[in-house]
This record gives sequence, structure tokens and C-alpha cells, in this order.
Amino acid sequence: MDRLERFERLRQRFHDGDPVRGGWVSIPHGEAAELTARHDYDFVVADMEHAPTDVGDLSDLVRGIDAAPGETVPLVRVPSNDEVVIKRALDTGVGGLMVPRIDTVADAEAVVAASTYPPEGIRGTAGTRASGFGADLPEYLDGADDALTRIVQVETLSAVENGADIAAVEGIDALFVGPADLSVALSVPLDYEAEAFEAAVSEVVAAAESAGVPVGVFATDPDRFGTWSNMGFEFGIMGYDAGFLRAGNERLLAAYDENWG
Repeated sequence: MDRLERFERLRQRFHDGDPVRGGWVSIPHGEAAELTARHDYDFVVADMEHAPTDVGDLSDLVRGIDAAPGETVPLVRVPSNDEVVIKRALDTGVGGLMVPRIDTVADAEAVVAASTYPPEGIRGTAGTRASGFGADLPEYLDGADDALTRIVQVETLSAVENGADIAAVEGIDALFVGPADLSVALSVPLDYEAEAFEAAVSEVVAAAESAGVPVGVFATDPDRFGTWSNMGFEFGIMGYDAGFLRAGNERLLAAYDENWG
């Protein structure tokens, strides 16, 4: 299936250490997703954790990403490490998962199990959009387990401490740091130059390197891109749609007030 081949190419790029560029959609509307994907990101994550996105919205977002020209792969950040939520999200046809608050090896193993068909996993089988509404189900069953990208988020002290073991779980393709969540968990909210934060990131980067998987970061400030790279992050998700709207409005309103206000 061409779709699964596209998914598998993205997963392989993570394992090969190739630079990948991620986008983010928090507005649950297909046109926002399509517009984002038109900018030639390697993948775009549809957020279900901190956005008002349900499974029906996710289907629209995935269709929007698929409608854009190019090879952008739709991923989803599910709201929790829940096998039913993961199953329903995968059925929309996404090419992989980002799962928040993975603190232990057992958490990571649950992610892999929920996104893998029996006998190795527990993912339910049905003819959904992911398999052409059943038309491509045999091919999808044969290839999906190896094509999906599985990214787990490191957001707590426990996750940092268990990072090497989490990264080594078979089927986990990347670690990902949300700097805001991790800094809050470390009691240095939004202070990305704090010693505790930098030390935690160093541990996560070392854990990822030991397992041979990349580690990424949510990067909203282009002035920090070089800093994130120097800290060892290998890929980034570059801002989000609502943030771009806010920044664009602020920039134009400031220019307007300067000239007409």
C-alpha cells in the first residue's frame, strides 16, 4: 500500500537519524491541518491532549493533511495512554502516535501493545478508514505494525530517571520533550536555562543515544533552535497553528498602531 510505504519511510528516517521537520495542529478543523501540511513538513501532529479535538475532528484533520500536496504524514498526540483511545485514533488513518506522560517501561510497553495487532499486541481489528474501510484490510494488517511511528513523551522526573529503559523498549521510535511540562515538573517553570532542566535534558539525550533512538523537542521560538540543537535534540516540532495566528495578529496590530494609531 502506498500509504503504508509513506508511513514506513517516515519511521525509517527517525531510525536513520535523518533530520525531520514536524508541524502541529491544535485547531480541530481540516483546513487548518491542510494549510499546515502544505508547508512541506515531514509530519504534522494533530493534538488531542490539550486541544478540543475528538475522534470525529481527528478524521477531518487527517483528511486535511492527506489532501495537501507532498508526503506529509499525519500523526496524532492522543490524550492519554489508553488502549481504546489509541485504537480509535489509529483507525482514522494516522501514521503514528505521540503519547504523553510515559513514566515507566510498563507505560511504554502498553503504547506498543495498543498499537500492534495480535498476537504480539492487543489492537482491535476492523475495516476502518486506515484500511480503506476494509478494502485494504489484509495489506494493512500485514504492514501496519512495522509502518507506524511511536513517539513517547518525557515530561516528569520519573520519566527522566527511567529514560534509558523506556527508550530501549522495542517498538518505541523516539523520545520527545515538551519543555514546558518538564520544566514545571522540575519546579523551574518555563526556565529552560535552569540547571535542573538542562541536567534533565542531558539525561534524556543520553538515554536516547544509548538506545539508538532520536529525541525531539517542541520548539516555538526560532531564536532557541540553535540552543535546542546544541543540547542534543535531533528533531523539532516548530510551533503550532494557534500560536501562528496569535503572533501574526500581534505583529500586524503593532504595525497598524504605529502607523495609524
